[in-house]
Amino acid sequence: MNTKLRLFTLRLHRWSGLAIGWLVVLLAVTGAAMVFRPQLEPVISARLMAAHSCAQPLALGRVVEQAQSMRPGTKPQLVKLAEGESTTVRFNDMMDVYVDPCTGEVRGEQHRWSGFFNIMEQLHRFRFMSDTDLANLIVGSAAFVIVLVFVGGGLMLWWPNSMQAFRRSLRLQPGLKGRAFTANLHRVVGAYAALVLLVISLCSLPIAFKSIRYGLYSLLDSPRPTRPVAPAPQEGAKRLALQQYLDTGRSLVPGATRIELQIPRKPDQAVELQLLGPDAPHANAYGLAYLDAFTGRVLAFEPYAQASAGSKAYRWMKSIHMGYVGGLPGQVLLFLAMLAVPVLGWTGIAGYLRRRRQRAPAPARGLMRVRVAGKHAETAEISTFELVPTGTEPLPPAAPGAHIDVHVGGVVRQYSLCNGPDDRGYYLIAVKREPDSRGGSRAMHEDVAVGQVLQVGVPRNLFPLAPDAGHYVLVAAGIGITPIQAMARHLLARGASFELHYFVRSEAQAAFVTMLGLEPLRGKVRLHAGLERPALQDALAALVAGRRKDARLYVCGPQPFMALVGELADQAGWPADAVHTEHFGADPKAQDGPRTAFTVQLSRSGRSYDVPADKSILAVLSENGVKVPTSCEQGFCGSCVCGVLEGTPDHRDSFLSDDERRAGRRLLPCVSRARTARLVLEL
Repeated sequence: MNTKLRLFTLRLHRWSGLAIGWLVVLLAVTGAAMVFRPQLEPVISARLMAAHSCAQPLALGRVVEQAQSMRPGTKPQLVKLAEGESTTVRFNDMMDVYVDPCTGEVRGEQHRWSGFFNIMEQLHRFRFMSDTDLANLIVGSAAFVIVLVFVGGGLMLWWPNSMQAFRRSLRLQPGLKGRAFTANLHRVVGAYAALVLLVISLCSLPIAFKSIRYGLYSLLDSPRPTRPVAPAPQEGAKRLALQQYLDTGRSLVPGATRIELQIPRKPDQAVELQLLGPDAPHANAYGLAYLDAFTGRVLAFEPYAQASAGSKAYRWMKSIHMGYVGGLPGQVLLFLAMLAVPVLGWTGIAGYLRRRRQRAPAPARGLMRVRVAGKHAETAEISTFELVPTGTEPLPPAAPGAHIDVHVGGVVRQYSLCNGPDDRGYYLIAVKREPDSRGGSRAMHEDVAVGQVLQVGVPRNLFPLAPDAGHYVLVAAGIGITPIQAMARHLLARGASFELHYFVRSEAQAAFVTMLGLEPLRGKVRLHAGLERPALQDALAALVAGRRKDARLYVCGPQPFMALVGELADQAGWPADAVHTEHFGADPKAQDGPRTAFTVQLSRSGRSYDVPADKSILAVLSENGVKVPTSCEQGFCGSCVCGVLEGTPDHRDSFLSDDERRAGRRLLPCVSRARTARLVLEL
């Protein structure tokens, strides 16, 4: 995904969650509470809903009269009948009276919005508001946000860039802690719940908005449902008994298991009957009948089987949203998806608050603030991070082979930039989680999350591409592919001649395989997987053999691997200035040099200290209470660099340039030593 689009999506996703997350959680929790309503309500409300069984129930009019006795001065509006349950009579004051259809016993009464499930429904549909149109607008708008921002945006941010990463992203990692745990839980739960949340949210839109419902009818070339107008009754005519309407309905849908009968309020209104047949595919697959209240004539009847495509689609969507499709497994799936929403809300807010608490301080001199716009798993051990500027100033450009210092977890670590020639406006780095991490890679994997602000140094390039080579041999092992693949993409854009060899223990541990497999790089990239020492040595010897005069060799990987390549290249006749390596540690060749004792003197205090052969300058100074800024202690971050006023340093770092080493005016006391008996340091 484009970096700017990703950052925009991230901000929209996050701030929408903080703004209306409470509303979405409310809808989800109340929805979850109603999923098993068909099974639980008859048990919980048995006092009201339980009824006797009988061969011949009372006439419906008699049942309604019994209910009316409980509500004098009100008028019945709706009658609900279901097999094995009390008959429910709703009056115009929104009170429901429950009557045993066999005995006429009034089982009790309850307000339409009383009782656990009715209260959950009222909250879910915002029916505590007097303006139902406004309530529908709020609920429908929340559904829009769920569809577009939470589910759609969340999937865009989560979507892995390879099948291996896809499989890993669906697994919880119980060993994680803190923000890493909440971030992993947020992504995994969201991935599993996304499809169900998307479906039920889409299905809620035509329920909440008439315009969308009518659009659905138009899309399926179906007429909008209309209620027929009953003919004017003759003077003195009286409405038929309720039982006659019921008998007519049952003749239209034999064996109907649920019936709703709406009693007309005006003379020109028809009696409406919703009749659910015994073979109905779902709870909203009812037949719809309209009767003349005075003659009983059927004004219109639409069996569900003959309903329009638009009507069927709408009713299917309504049943899916309510959990009436798929039986008990469907209900369980819906219930779990609903419960996922508060989990996502908690993990999202927890991650945001932790990022706020751990916000990076104002950048020190020479450092920049960047925001993590993307974090993706390349392999089980390697993740990539997209870093974008926090302000309007663009990031300084960087050539292939450059790296940046990243301040994370109280330490400074160096990571090669992976940017290709078209990756502008952001820095891309890849970090391998090391099992014996001293804090850097572990912090990047566990603590750093999308949206977090970090401090980084300006790009430095100790591994530049020579511009004058006729052919480039690029060799990478493990995480060493990070600068090497960037070089390959730049060389490809230049039209230069090159070949890339990538050595990994297994294909599952290979990073950037999708990019390296693209058509422009085919034929130039070779993956060597699972080679043991003899086979590895043979493969490396073969690729450095027969060097072209104008060829240059670039190697990056673990120190033993680079040492082996260097040894084989030397045996094959490669000149030293044609072999380039990237060391994120002290120069291994320099470490093999002699280690003798010497003395350091500090120019500011005048004090002198003896440095034995088995200790570093930094260690001796620390033992004597002299504080020197440090981080990596391996000679590649530059945190401890200091000036040299007298003496000749023995440079053993990979931070200083060749010119700086020759000048001898600076050294890194964590690894460098002395070629003279005394050094005077500017400390």
